[in-house]
Amino acid sequence: MNKRLESEYREFIYKGEQTPFSLGTLAVVIFCTTLLIVATFTKIDLSHWWFLSGDNGLFWGIKKHNLVPQIPVVMLTSALLGVRFGSLVVLLYLLIGFFLYPVFGFGGGLEYIKSYFFGYILGFFAAVLFGGRILSSKFNTKNMILASIIGVLAIHSCGIFYSFILGIFKTFPYHPNFGVIFAQIIYDILFSMFAIIIAKPLKYVFWIAMKNEPKKSKNNNQPKRKKAKKDKN
Repeated sequence: MNKRLESEYREFIYKGEQTPFSLGTLAVVIFCTTLLIVATFTKIDLSHWWFLSGDNGLFWGIKKHNLVPQIPVVMLTSALLGVRFGSLVVLLYLLIGFFLYPVFGFGGGLEYIKSYFFGYILGFFAAVLFGGRILSSKFNTKNMILASIIGVLAIHSCGIFYSFILGIFKTFPYHPNFGVIFAQIIYDILFSMFAIIIAKPLKYVFWIAMKNEPKKSKNNNQPKRKKAKKDKN
């Protein structure tokens, strides 16, 4: 990549420019939507050694956890596309699950609104909003960590709050396991940080498809006007 493209890329990434509307951007939106659907039905085995509790107290054993990487993909999307087009990805995911195919974790259709998992999907919008705004200025370590923490907490807060509301209206008995929720939040934050780190080189590649055509500067047009005046004389 030459110096001109390098400088344009740095301006696009680091100076808070919004992702431009183009066919390339729509292609990246479709890619991220597909990735979110795939992540919904993907489970990552995170079995590792950790302190476990038993009848005789704590002991050193293998902790098993199946991570569904939906939330890290949402944070990846917010880092790649920003607030506007990141929200479009979540909206497309929502519309597909409601009207086309059951792409949600436990089904689909408008009846899914009654599921307490639906609150987490609504939280995707909040995560894209906060994550996209934080990362719009700089991809530095501080912003990556901040976007991961705030984005993940926003999703889980929406999910817990939505479940609490459904519990009030007695749609289903709400008995949250805060120990499991806390562990899930930690895993989501760590993997979201990793996803945002990956987003930086990915954005470098996708920028070629998403960028606008370079505008002609006024200085380039001035010699032509002068030349036209000479021809008239």
